[in-house]
This record gives sequence, C-alpha cells and structure tokens, in this order.
Amino acid sequence: MGKTAYRKIVESHVLKTLSDGRMVLKLDRVWGHEITTPNAILDAKERGCDVVFNPNSIKTMIDHVVPAKDMASAVQGEIIRKWSNEHRIEFLDVGRGGVCHAVIPEKGWILPGEIGIMGDSHTCTHSAFCALTAGVGTTELQSGIITGLWVCPPQKVIRVNFTGKLPANVFAKDLILTLINKIGVKGATNAVLEFGGEVIKAMDMASRMTISNMSVEAGATSGMMMVDKKTIDYLWPAIEENFSFEDDEYSVLRKCSIYNSDPDAEYDQVVNIDVSEMMPVITNNYLPGDVVNVSKLSGKHVDQVYIGSCTNGRIEDLRIAARIIQLVDVCIPRGVRCVVVPATQSIYEQAIKEGLVETFLKAGCYVSGPTCGACLGMSCGVLAPGEVCVSTTNRNFEGRMGKGGMVHLASPATAAYTAIRGEISEPSVELCEKVIAEYYDYKSKVIPTEWGDSDFTKPNYSKYAGTTGKSKYEDFSGKVFYLNVANINTDHIIPAKYLTEVDKKVFGQHCLEDAPISAEHRQRLFGSQIIVARENFGCGSSREHAVWAFDGIGVKCIIAPSFARIFENNMLAIGLLCITLPKDKIEMLFEKKQEELSIRLDFNTHLRTGSIIGREDVCVIGFQLSDYQRELIEKGGSIGAMLEIAAELQKEGKL
Repeated sequence: MGKTAYRKIVESHVLKTLSDGRMVLKLDRVWGHEITTPNAILDAKERGCDVVFNPNSIKTMIDHVVPAKDMASAVQGEIIRKWSNEHRIEFLDVGRGGVCHAVIPEKGWILPGEIGIMGDSHTCTHSAFCALTAGVGTTELQSGIITGLWVCPPQKVIRVNFTGKLPANVFAKDLILTLINKIGVKGATNAVLEFGGEVIKAMDMASRMTISNMSVEAGATSGMMMVDKKTIDYLWPAIEENFSFEDDEYSVLRKCSIYNSDPDAEYDQVVNIDVSEMMPVITNNYLPGDVVNVSKLSGKHVDQVYIGSCTNGRIEDLRIAARIIQLVDVCIPRGVRCVVVPATQSIYEQAIKEGLVETFLKAGCYVSGPTCGACLGMSCGVLAPGEVCVSTTNRNFEGRMGKGGMVHLASPATAAYTAIRGEISEPSVELCEKVIAEYYDYKSKVIPTEWGDSDFTKPNYSKYAGTTGKSKYEDFSGKVFYLNVANINTDHIIPAKYLTEVDKKVFGQHCLEDAPISAEHRQRLFGSQIIVARENFGCGSSREHAVWAFDGIGVKCIIAPSFARIFENNMLAIGLLCITLPKDKIEMLFEKKQEELSIRLDFNTHLRTGSIIGREDVCVIGFQLSDYQRELIEKGGSIGAMLEIAAELQKEGKL
C-alpha cells in the first residue's frame, strides 16, 4: 500500500515515538516574529537555557507591527533584534522583509520534504511546497529553538480534489472558503489537508499558498500540495544552493517528487469539489466557514476594503486588483477607504516597477509598506465600531480588525471591484477574463539572502535536563465558570491590541474581554479555576497569550467537547489541563451547573485516569490522560520534558 506525502515526510524525520503515539520529529526550520517569540526568549533566559539548536536553521523577522507603533511594540522588536544578533541568527528588520508567510518562501527558507514550525497559526502556508509546516504556541516554539525537536501527534490525512473548469471570476480564495464551508471550521482538526486535482495543478504557487494558508481555518495542522515543476521553478534560486552542481531542474524535480503521495495512498477522508459552476463567494457573520455567494450580499455598503496579508498580498494578487481598477477606470468613491498592503518589501518594489502602485494611488487607495497590522486589528487599517470591511485576509472573527467592526473575507478580485463600487459587488466573468488575459508571471521569485552559515556548537542537553519544571498545580479542583458559547476564539480570549505586552501577568485582566457575554457574566470568571465550555474552544491564532490570560487569573482547567489543536497544546505546554468530554457529558455539566467541581488525577495506575466530581458526588465523570500529557502536568509544562528528551536522544547519538 502506498504512502501519503505526510507519512513520508514524518517517517524521514521521526526520532522517537512516545507511548501515546506522539512523534518526536527533527526540525529543519524554525521561524520567529516579534509577537510570539520575545516571551520565548525571555523565558529561556530566566530558566538559564538560552541556547539554540542551530542558528542557521532559525530565521527571525519583524512583521506584525511595522514600524513600531508605540513603546511596547518597540520593546518587542528590540528583544528579538538583540537576541538574533547574540545568536548570529539571520534577522529581517523593518524595511528588509515583510509579512512572514510571504517572506519565508520568497527567501527560499522552505524546501520540499522539510518540517518547520513557527509561533503563528498560518505557518501551514509553506506546506504548499510539499513540506510539513505548522503553527505552534510560544512554549512549543521555545522548545523548537532550544532542541530542534517538535512533538506531533499522529495526523489524519484528508485528500481534497478540486476538479472541473474554473470560472474566470473564481479564484483560490473562493476555493478555500468553499471548502471550509463544506467541512466546517473544525472539520480538519488534528488532520493534514492534502490538495490535488487538475485545478490545483493549473495554479501558480501564489494561488496554492493562498489555499494552504487558510487550511488552519478548517482546523487543519497543515495543508499540503505535491511537488511539480512549478514548485521547483519557484524555488530554483534557493534549490541551487542545496543540491549538487550537476543537478538541473528536472533531476531536482525527480528527487523532490519522492515526497509526493503515492497513487495508491490511502486517506482517512476524500472530499471532491467540482468548481465548474462555482461563483465568487464571501464570508458572512463571524466565522470563516460562514460563506455565501457574493451576490447574496450584493449592494451592502462598505466603509473599507483591505487588499493584502499573508493570504493575498503577493504580486499576483496586486496585479489582479490593479487591473480591475484600471479596466473599470473609476476612483474609489468618497466615504470608502481602500488600503493596499504589499506583503514584502520586494513585492512592494515589483509593484512600483509594474505601475501597480501608481494605479492604486490614482484611484484613491492608500498604499502601505508591508505589515500584518490591520489583519488582527493592531495597526494600519483598524475599524471603528459598526464599520464594514471587505478584506483579503484570513479571519473574520468578531472584533478581528477592530471591536464592533464586521469583516467579510473575499478574493482580491471581489475586494477590488467592491472598492470601486463602494458596495459589495461581484466581478463579472467578462471583466475577469480580461484581467486573466493580461495576467503574467515573472521568474526568479525567490531572492536568497547573502547570509552565510555560522559555525556553532550543539548545546549539551544533559546540562539542562532535569533543571527546569515542576508541577504548576497539585490540584485542579475549584469554582466553575460556565461559558455557553461555541467557537470561542483567541481574539475573544485576548484582543490583539494587547499582544505587544511582554509581561504575562497583564493578560489576565483582559481575559474574555471581547467574548460575546455580558460584563456581569464575565465578572464571575474572576475567582474561578475551571471553565466548562462548548465545542471548538480556542480556535484561531497560535498565540499563547490566550492561555497566559487564563493562567493569569487562576484558571487551571478547561472542559469542552473539543479544542483547537494549538490551544490544547498551549495549555499543556505550561502545565494547565484540558479535558475533552462527549457532548452529552458537557450537557450534563451545564444542566447541573455545580458551583464547584473536584478534579482528581490518578497517576498511580497504568490507566492514567481522572474524574470530575460534583458536590455530594453528583456528576461523576471519568476521563483519561496519556503518559505524555501526565508528564507535562507533573513537570509544569513541556520545556523540562523536551530537554530530557533532547538529552536522551543526544546520548543515543540521534541528535
């Protein structure tokens, strides 16, 4: 029986398999930016283990707030800037890089068959190059930086085939939104999506990255695509540095294709989508899976249009938007703002050379330098309460671009056409046929830096093993806060405007500040130690700040029917407890609404069991933890456990 690309890559990187099936994988790449990395740096210094596994395999940058908007964001930049210099790590400062998930492939910092992590949920973008890349929390990122290891549970593999003839006004963004609508926002949790079919084969790498980028919005760990000539052509300048001088593009393609899924590979699920009759789509309300045809919202007034981000800020996206504006030949109407953000410095430069920036400016658009700011409501395009924005970004959570604002996600074509009409509007097939007819590609997209490899000595992990980590809590019992809302996301838990803080204690006071609950109800949160919630808890960003917010007010256990992968990992990574229960058990807890629950952990038996017990033994519910989960609880998080694993592997000569 054949193997999937995911399985091939994992098997080539696995160094150890834990008793519960989790795999300890060797990392090829670790990336970091100024929002999630500084706290990893500060914690490592505090623990006395500020070491890196390989400075040449770590790349860092500033991309979220560019340039710094206040003292707090300036401090974040200073921390990662100085640390990168101390460890001789290649760092892209303001004016030299851009949005991380556009910079990484642009610099050739990912190759087929590799594994990479970053403290950013949209790291799945780079799986478009037939790599296994995933977002992680700050603590997992810290472990990766120190040890070069990542613990990954076994993943399901869901094959998605896009077939048929793509209408001219339907783009990659429409396809991935349609898929999320079809399988749901948690339909691929703890799974890898693998994309294929003739539609994917015909796409350029920019469109493929758009689809991989939003895989996480369906809960996926990664969104892989197979290697083909387009993959190799895109990466060729970087590939030349990694293969022998005898290799040409075709021989490299043959070598890299070994990672592609075999024709007879088996999948856990197969999803087939015929695109032939598809129409342009747009999100409605506050979930990426709440998707309707653009025509359903036609005529709705917009206050702002945003064209950019790690999803749709590439040169190909800017060309589509600019050409639509040129063909319609009208200016942005008064009362409407159009913000255009090239994703990297080199894309910005290319857009100037091609006259795209001039087109945008003449139409009345504001063109910014590369930044992630508006996407998560931090800077450069934040909405006022009640305002409506059509955006090419990747999330439309409530308050995402500004509290009280509404974000509708759409393709660059729909966004540009909406901007010049001043209301949500569907670009016609005829208009987009003209755009596509003049659409062109340019070679040598990858721009490798001149950064040379640094000499380094591998850390001696036995020196650090056993010196960090003890149980954060001996007892997880306490008062209960009942949160009767599904899909509580990281923006609900801690709004992005606070992400420039580096003091973890600050986050607690803002916990659930933007959640759809009353202020009176929220007050009951403070003083509670346990939360009982609904499904898909913690979806959204990889930001560990959400977990720090709960930790900061003394919440030590969350009980729900399902969790987003990264959030659950982040809880365990700092020694907090997530308990997944069947929906009927959750219903019972909500029905009984016991003010206090006793949570007992029995680690003295091989079953590693636990129980939830209410007053007078009402609501006795059992649950289980794996050996690895138990170890993280006992050690107060994952840093100590990962250092011990690294020391063991190093002693065995595997690291």
